[in-house]
Amino acid sequence: MKNTLHRLGAGTAVAALIATATSAGTAFAAPNTEVLLLSVSADDIEAASEALGDLDIVSAEGDNVIVLGDQDLADELEKTGASVTAENYADSLGARPASAQPAAPAPVPAKLNAADYDTFFNGYRTTGAYAQFAKDLASQYPELVQHVDYGDTFLKQQGQGGHDLVAVRITADVADQPEYADGQDGKPRFFLGAQTHSREIITSEMAWRFATELIDGYGTDAQITSLLDSTEVWVSFQHNPDSIDVVEQAFADGVDTTPAGDGNPNSASKAWQRKNQNTAGFEETGAPWSRSQPGIDLNRNWPYGWGGASTSSDPSSVLYKGTAPASEPEVAALKDLLEDLYGTYDVETTTAAPDERAGTYIHLHSYSDLILYPYGFDNTANLPNADALIAGAFRQSFGNDYATGAPGDVLYNASGGDFDYAYGKLGVPGYVYEIGTAGEGGFFPGFQRADDYWQKVQPGLRFAAEAAYEPYTASLGGVVSELTAERQDDGSIIVTGTATDDAYGQDAGSAERRPAVTQIDDVEIQAAVDRTALDAGESTGPGEAAVPEAGETVDFEATIAKEGSEQARFVFARARNGSGEYGPWQAVFVDPVEEDEAPEPTDEPSPDPEPTADPTATPTGDPSADPSEDPTSEPTDEPRDDDDSSRDQDRDDRSQLPRTGAGLWPLAAGAALLAAGGLGVWVSRRRS
Repeated sequence: MKNTLHRLGAGTAVAALIATATSAGTAFAAPNTEVLLLSVSADDIEAASEALGDLDIVSAEGDNVIVLGDQDLADELEKTGASVTAENYADSLGARPASAQPAAPAPVPAKLNAADYDTFFNGYRTTGAYAQFAKDLASQYPELVQHVDYGDTFLKQQGQGGHDLVAVRITADVADQPEYADGQDGKPRFFLGAQTHSREIITSEMAWRFATELIDGYGTDAQITSLLDSTEVWVSFQHNPDSIDVVEQAFADGVDTTPAGDGNPNSASKAWQRKNQNTAGFEETGAPWSRSQPGIDLNRNWPYGWGGASTSSDPSSVLYKGTAPASEPEVAALKDLLEDLYGTYDVETTTAAPDERAGTYIHLHSYSDLILYPYGFDNTANLPNADALIAGAFRQSFGNDYATGAPGDVLYNASGGDFDYAYGKLGVPGYVYEIGTAGEGGFFPGFQRADDYWQKVQPGLRFAAEAAYEPYTASLGGVVSELTAERQDDGSIIVTGTATDDAYGQDAGSAERRPAVTQIDDVEIQAAVDRTALDAGESTGPGEAAVPEAGETVDFEATIAKEGSEQARFVFARARNGSGEYGPWQAVFVDPVEEDEAPEPTDEPSPDPEPTADPTATPTGDPSADPSEDPTSEPTDEPRDDDDSSRDQDRDDRSQLPRTGAGLWPLAAGAALLAAGGLGVWVSRRRS
């Protein structure tokens, strides 16, 4: 089969790869165990790939691609006439020093602070720790988390140990939700997956932190509370646990580290394991493990676009596609789960998904500092919902300035990927993050880098999750970047904030794909009991005002009258830009009105001179309930503002929305909340 190359326009990252393989069993010289990063120009890579077969391209620099290899591969590339510049993988590591602070223990939700999870490589959690963490989340937070076993790994199916394939379903009142196999009929769903390539160890850590942030934030962070009230968030921490065991064992056996603390395994180390543990057809080639290993590449095994660019038919290749689409149990099980969650909708290259189709899928990989949208199999293929998919990707790269585009735009075309299937066959936006660079630790960053990585990844994940209820419209709209609300003594609410359309990733190499910045011409504000009431349309009249003077960034302010908003505990805002669409809702807490209490009248005075409880004040249901508990009493928690001090200063204004407003109200207030709705207001704005 012919190898393929996609050549980019001048000034952008190039792409090449590599459809087929050399025959299994080809003899190689005894490997030099030093891993190299080989820079090869786009003008040379096509001939080289024709001669040598599949290459493990890990990043791009200007018009060159960077190939993971060794001295033997460098020699073979030069024999094809390619101009090769080699750099030791170890020398590239740590070019960007990690934080001077020692590695902090990874965060866990508050109820799990006493839990002890096994780690490797100075802080990364083991497969056993992830399995236990998923169970602990469900047992300690049953109101928010459901543990879902959605299949078995290859080794478990073969009776050779292996693992369950596990996800957690995170949403408010999760036990009361319908079965998740309801496609588009349930709550909108955001799915985050990680570590389908086992060597990409930072990715599951990011998924762990995402789940932890959501669980800890429910009830104390207005935006997270709104998200989980309205959306199901699914997290699959480790998609390839059989092979992650192999990587962990390699570190246990000993892996060199750099002075910066990054892992630097030699080329023979099984720490380079990328594929699953299906060894069918594998033959030793004499090449090092970093270039030749058993298994199927799970990110080349998905049905849509299977067998095209950047896949191999050689079981020894790191890009082996498998014997058939979805041949691997890890892929087949996740495919079935996603079809349950989203239903199917054939978009492919001809039919746009409807605006009302809900849901978003993201999978985390490393490395290259990229956010990718479909299509991976061919970046020139028609993308029916291109405007929304591209806008969503650039909104996600706003907090980190990752290069943004289809894989063939920024790195290389790659077929058989999960995000192509999510969009092409399920009709929901699919994205891939490639996290980090060689200078920030490559495939094995020291754990002390995890905090810095999280600051870059978190804002994009939050945007995608918050837009998942209407991804094809909300991704196109404006962004409310600041929002505050304060209840006044007269019961009204003063709302102020800022809305902008200038919130797209700024990577220079992605400029030709970046959406144009338009003007914000409207901001809608709602006061409501909660997000459920807002989505149900329980409002006394939402207001959408014409902007006296539109701008790319505008300040807004409004006063919400007391009448109709007495029981409101949230204020929501969203902005409309030149697309004509509104962006995602942003939320802040606000205190409900504290009503004056008065004793309830009785038909007869009590004959008992001693003080007694008024029987009419005792709630029905629980006879032991304290009659003094008033569901409309003022909350005891003070408003909590999120601390953004840990963010890099140059990213403070772009990484996430401020989380402001009142704190968590007492649970006893639930009965009072059910009676209230929302209040829409007209908004005045001024140009910033």
